[in-house]
Amino acid sequence: MYALKNKSLLSIAIAMAVSTSAYANDNDNDNEIEEITVTAKPTSYANNVIEPAMLEQQSSVSSILSVIDNLPGISINEGDAFGGDDWSTTITMRGFSIDSNQQQLGMTVDGIPNGGSNYGGGAKANRYLESENLATVEVGQGTSDIKSASLEALGGTFNFVSKAPSLDKSTTFAYTSGSHDATRYYVKHETGTIFDNTQAYVSYSQTDTSRWIGSGSNGGKDNQHAELKFVTTLTDLTIIGRLSYDDVSETNYNSVSIEQFEQTPDWDQLTWNWTGVPHFDQMFAEGWGTLRENTLAYLKLEYALSPTSLITVSPYYHKNSGRGDWIPPYLTTPVDENGNPTTEGGTNAGSYGFADSEGNPLAPNEECTASLSWPWESGPGLNPACYDDTATHVMSYRHTHYKKDRLGLTANYQASFGMHDIEAGLWYEQSDREESRDWHKVIDARIYHHFDSTPYWTQYKNTFETDTLKWYAQDSMALGDFTLNLGVKKYLVDIEKYDHYQNATTAKINSDSDILFSGGILYQLNDSTELFTSYSENFAAIKDGVLERDSSDLSAIEPETAENIDLGVRYQNNALKLTATAYSIEFDNRITFIAPGSDTGGIDYTIGTNGSYLNVGGIESKGLELSASYMLNSEWNIYSSYTNNDSEYKGDAPGFEAGDKVIDSVDDLFVLSTDYYSGDFRFGLSAKYTGERGEVDGYTVLDLNAGYSAEVNASPFKALDIAFVVYNVTDKSYLAGGTGNGTTYFIGAPRTAAVTLSATF
Repeated sequence: MYALKNKSLLSIAIAMAVSTSAYANDNDNDNEIEEITVTAKPTSYANNVIEPAMLEQQSSVSSILSVIDNLPGISINEGDAFGGDDWSTTITMRGFSIDSNQQQLGMTVDGIPNGGSNYGGGAKANRYLESENLATVEVGQGTSDIKSASLEALGGTFNFVSKAPSLDKSTTFAYTSGSHDATRYYVKHETGTIFDNTQAYVSYSQTDTSRWIGSGSNGGKDNQHAELKFVTTLTDLTIIGRLSYDDVSETNYNSVSIEQFEQTPDWDQLTWNWTGVPHFDQMFAEGWGTLRENTLAYLKLEYALSPTSLITVSPYYHKNSGRGDWIPPYLTTPVDENGNPTTEGGTNAGSYGFADSEGNPLAPNEECTASLSWPWESGPGLNPACYDDTATHVMSYRHTHYKKDRLGLTANYQASFGMHDIEAGLWYEQSDREESRDWHKVIDARIYHHFDSTPYWTQYKNTFETDTLKWYAQDSMALGDFTLNLGVKKYLVDIEKYDHYQNATTAKINSDSDILFSGGILYQLNDSTELFTSYSENFAAIKDGVLERDSSDLSAIEPETAENIDLGVRYQNNALKLTATAYSIEFDNRITFIAPGSDTGGIDYTIGTNGSYLNVGGIESKGLELSASYMLNSEWNIYSSYTNNDSEYKGDAPGFEAGDKVIDSVDDLFVLSTDYYSGDFRFGLSAKYTGERGEVDGYTVLDLNAGYSAEVNASPFKALDIAFVVYNVTDKSYLAGGTGNGTTYFIGAPRTAAVTLSATF
């Protein structure tokens, strides 16, 4: 395949990182396809790729999201050290977040859009790609490559790049055992070169873990994952195909307040013993569940029109389905608009926690005012002491069902003409997302949460259709030691909501962007140093969830936008790589959910489609990002990064005022890691400091990894590898990622160890 002219130090660094990552993480590394086509332009904005050692710092049982945690500006937090729960996963970068309430950072896999990172129908990169098949991760802090396909890239993007197949035939088996009942089986078969022009691999893994909090009936993660990839090289055409399948069941972690953490720092308020009292058992861990199934397939056709021009076309398809579970401590009384009982649609006319022997609702004894105080005030209605002994506990099992089908295409044209490197293309996607919620009766709440498979109420059922078209064009002009980048892009996004119970389209909105400009200047100071500055206009379309809330005034809601300015320097010689970036970001039209009032101090399980979204000002962020990687000698490397970020709200809104610190944003992040290689042996230590977030204390977590890898070449073995990882070596107790509301946080994972044995045949 033809490669375009490379004019950037960073392009060389990316190529080195990808090839080195393949070496460090595959026993048959000598057989990896070493040819890497670098089509990067001179890069005038802040971006990074992971260091090879960052892959080795994580166990193969861990989520691939964790490998980017040490890069400047980024904070990754998951419910446990193995990334066993999407509900509790939070990502922040430069004051922008991905959590259960916000999706402000873009994510792609091999340049293919992930379909959103939200909990309800989205899928982060760990649903598509696992560690053994990961080559590198490209991170655009603040801004992104102009062709990045995402509707959420306000604060930057993450592109997870899968490995290329090997040239030679081999089969690898791996087994992982770790803390908290973690086990993982993995197999990968490389076909080697077949048909004289094709390489391929197929892999499969089964992963099981338990929640680290509690014991017994405490839930965990059960995950099956499979991937297939092939590369066929013809004269001027390269065809790349990839298919991934992921089926997972996860028990959630719960967020806690600072006060709860101080009282019980190793308990998230979920329980593991069934009591038979629904008010208590609504916190039973195994009733808090996430089930997801994701299939993503793409074909990438790269055709070299000439030695200096390349066109790439990538059709793709994604199917997502799943469910989220909760166990409310009552039954509801659904009625239609006329007040008559119904099983579909309508509203809840009231809830009750006890029934007589015939199943009729009971009210508490009039003279009783007693209340259960944990996990929040029950009131007399849910207190067994306020009923006769003949009353029967009742309870619901609430399911929220998610389905999504996406069909799309990306197309990109690159060409060099004299001093100009031209890039232009488009992204088109048609997405249908269905969401419904149904309530099931728990058969006997005194015994367990087994439920009737037929729902007694389907609260709502909606389908959201989103049509997306993005076009872009960019010119990179070489002017001696200067390179000037000028680009434009535009999003055309249309969203419709179809209500299945009204049999009608009940809402629609146009979420088009203005023409968005970007530009930058890169100055090649000398062979080892380049200076850069850039300006970009970023955009996030209105989410279809906004249409889900009937009270949202769609005529008054505008898409979110951000203006990003970077100013930085990069330095690289044979032993040292340095980057420094100062940035300033203006985020406008921030969309926030305003929840309706609740008559309880706990979870409002019946919220349904109530509440509304509205624009509430924005955010101002400014800061400094530094990173350094130094090879002391051929065996020993040191890496460090530091981030100072200041993010404040613009405009007043419920929960904050103008000038307040952005909830969950971190002012200071500092990483120091070292990795040592001696022959077949490797060893690494990594420490990360995360600063204070409001009233939440800062903390430092120390991780350790070691391994031994050897080429055996003794039949039937080709290579053997043992890898050992310990997270949070000092067993630090801390609060990790927040939930976006500024009041609750997830508890950081304790010391966790895992060992992986691999054999390649």
